[in-house]
Amino acid sequence: MNLSQLKKNAGFRVQLEPPAIHLDVRGRELPGKNEDWIIGAVSDTEIHLNEAIPLGLTTKIGKDAVHHFTTNPSRSTVGGLQYGFLMLTVQMYIHENVRITYRPCRPGERVDPSPTPIAQKWVDLQYPHASGIQEKLERAGYHLGWCPDSRLAQLELQGWDVVVENDRHGMPTTFHVRTHPENQVLVKTLRP
Repeated sequence: MNLSQLKKNAGFRVQLEPPAIHLDVRGRELPGKNEDWIIGAVSDTEIHLNEAIPLGLTTKIGKDAVHHFTTNPSRSTVGGLQYGFLMLTVQMYIHENVRITYRPCRPGERVDPSPTPIAQKWVDLQYPHASGIQEKLERAGYHLGWCPDSRLAQLELQGWDVVVENDRHGMPTTFHVRTHPENQVLVKTLRP
């Protein structure tokens, strides 16, 4: 990678190859985005990238994470925004639009995300309130409920989803109660 040339390309809007993979709270891949990143400061050791949307994410990668830069004249305008491509040797994962992690890859080749293990925690019916999960999700606009295991697939079709929250160790966790005739899981849906 020609670092001195990349320094001249600061301010370019670039598409990443491989593109960033966005993940939800359960580590599931979200639909792909055709997004631009802006090359920020380029030092002798790292490159700053800023997501080209208002209030976007920012990250930095090592200089060895860029295989090469290519201009994209078909999107660039004379005297205006300049566009290009950054061929990376790392796969970027964006977790819940908050945290970014990387894995090495061959230049430009996508690396599928690893499945995220989800722990199951057996609790009592009062746990969502006592733990603060209920208050947190209600503030975010959700309605919570308990769902028998046999009805979960039907409720998912109606817009409900299993509550997955990180435990105190950062492990994604679902919450279950033992009831008769069948166990139940904590679910949520956005309030209309």
